[in-house]
Amino acid sequence: MSPTEPIYIADETVRALIDEQFPELAGRELGRRYTLEDQFAMRIGDDYGAIFPRLPGRDEHYARVVDLITPHVDRWTFPSSHPIATGVPGHGFPYHWTLVQWISASTAGFVPLHAESARPLGEALREVHTPSPADAPLNPRTGLGLPELEDQFSSLLAFACDRGAPENRSIDADAARAIYEEGEAASQDVSFTWTHGRLEPRAILSDQGAFAGILLWHNFGAGDPAADLGYAANLLSRDMHPHFWAGYGDVSEATAARARAFQVFAALRHIQIDDPFLMRMAWERLMELGLVHEA
Repeated sequence: MSPTEPIYIADETVRALIDEQFPELAGRELGRRYTLEDQFAMRIGDDYGAIFPRLPGRDEHYARVVDLITPHVDRWTFPSSHPIATGVPGHGFPYHWTLVQWISASTAGFVPLHAESARPLGEALREVHTPSPADAPLNPRTGLGLPELEDQFSSLLAFACDRGAPENRSIDADAARAIYEEGEAASQDVSFTWTHGRLEPRAILSDQGAFAGILLWHNFGAGDPAADLGYAANLLSRDMHPHFWAGYGDVSEATAARARAFQVFAALRHIQIDDPFLMRMAWERLMELGLVHEA
């Protein structure tokens, strides 16, 4: 097996890890799997779930997230399916994994958020984005600045250009790069905060379109809040953005420019992921930004 090929964990292994490391949950029914390209989640009874990474390179983030996130959750007023305990490697499974509180809802990847959800999503991010100490571990997604991501941006842009937009349209590579370079040139005028780092439709809970919470917290760490804001912008149609910003609050022009660049970066990343909803959403956001034209 290739070192980058996602590993498969049998249900029997999941059962053994849970029963051995969390005996209070032994025998509780295991629900269906929710599999992403880099991890999968499984419900345990009605109130808990387990999240297992499927790729190398992120073990330290799963190992540390409970310690990092626990001091924050009591002050959050929004629902959060966050890690509450750490599982360790065993039974042939090589990585740390996390036990989470389970919230019974769909995700915005299946039921997109309605307009009234934009403001509470903004309010939730404002609660997350509190100052992080200088020695806080970096978020692997938001702790990297736009200059450090430039090569990856170029690769993602080339992929999107080669793939082509729906309905025989094409992406305006020059205009997309201009937005990215504007954000790249903008000053880092705010200090790093605690950040989520994976604000995509599959990380946002949706109850028939109503914002129902946030999950997938394994990246939690210090980073540029503009990255979270840019990623979140792809969750919402353009007409919903004023409500989102009303919930989050004012940001500087420089932070807004960085957020736009991160939005384009995240949309291009979604296009590369083999998920029909993510790709459709990404192209819609790029169209709204005026970056997609008739071929």
